[in-house]
Amino acid sequence: MEPIGYRKDKAKEVLEKRNLDLLIASSPVNVFYTTGLPVTHVAPNPILYVLKNQYPFLSMIKKDGEESAIVWSLYDSVEEFSWIDPSEVFRIGSVEACIKTLVKKIKEWNLEDKTLGVESLMPRYQSEALKSKFPDAKIIDADDAFLDMRLIKTEEEIRRIKKSTEVAEKAIKACIDATELDVKDTELLKIARKTIVDEGAWGWDHLTMNIGPSDPEAPGLGIPVTPNDIVRFDFGAVWEGYISDVSRGVVIGEEPKKAQDALEYMIQVQDFCVENIKPGVMPKVLAEDAQKYLKNLTKRGFYLITGHHIGLECEEAHMFGPVSSMDIPFEKNMVLDIEVWLNVRGQGLVGVEDCYRVTDIGCERLSSLDKPTVVK
Repeated sequence: MEPIGYRKDKAKEVLEKRNLDLLIASSPVNVFYTTGLPVTHVAPNPILYVLKNQYPFLSMIKKDGEESAIVWSLYDSVEEFSWIDPSEVFRIGSVEACIKTLVKKIKEWNLEDKTLGVESLMPRYQSEALKSKFPDAKIIDADDAFLDMRLIKTEEEIRRIKKSTEVAEKAIKACIDATELDVKDTELLKIARKTIVDEGAWGWDHLTMNIGPSDPEAPGLGIPVTPNDIVRFDFGAVWEGYISDVSRGVVIGEEPKKAQDALEYMIQVQDFCVENIKPGVMPKVLAEDAQKYLKNLTKRGFYLITGHHIGLECEEAHMFGPVSSMDIPFEKNMVLDIEVWLNVRGQGLVGVEDCYRVTDIGCERLSSLDKPTVVK
């Protein structure tokens, strides 16, 4: 089996650049990225995720980019999902056995006094065990090392994100088609879930929606569709581990004039961002220019202009946003969700978001739905 996104040459480069002798992945997304093992909560059978408190999983990357893994002893399908040499997959049957195996391998590799990179969210019992067993080692947070490996996507990763985006858009369209007066958000969410599953996706990353001023982060309260209120769908599907993020709206009756104007501004701002993203451009410069562009359109309302990396997580990292920007330039095959929002009284945030791939000369749009609000 070939790796999905993991590249040994890139891993070797990252470890050398950061002076790491060993990089240890403990989170589901990074273990999945470095091994292919179905350890995420949205895997077809998330049993490895469910049992991780009893049978932890880890992956270890040595300075030459070669990987090893620790996995539950009763999981017999490693070779079906992972590209790691079977001799480098170590099976455990308890938390204690996991720590014992990790310690044993570090000693065998003569890394007791070297630099070990770990995730900042590594379970405390694991990080404390490393500090206790290897007092002469330098143990550092290495979240940026994983990001460095993951931000540039392979063609296979892009294929999966494209498919995920397609599924999310089909779910949004199904919900838009089903939206009519008095239909409840609970029914629309059922349609979204069914569509995503019927399309063959692993599941959904998020199903955010609001009806007028309702809370988009807490749908499913039985709120009915009301006249002249925008119903917004913000969905992310999961296709073979990879995530999408798309948002569109529909209104029954008449789209409020302020909301219509706001969306037109936001579409223009999103287009501005897309037209100005190219390899080598710094995100801070782009963000500042986009803010100036928006202020030339309108000076009213609270707004958000954000471009975040997307892949194994909906928001792997914010390339640019209201608070800060990454200090690295755009590069070919980064995949971004560009979302822009303007607050409209009585409707909440009005805007649009789509997935884009950075190309040699600009951006390729991965999503395809029309951007204006559908009026029925």
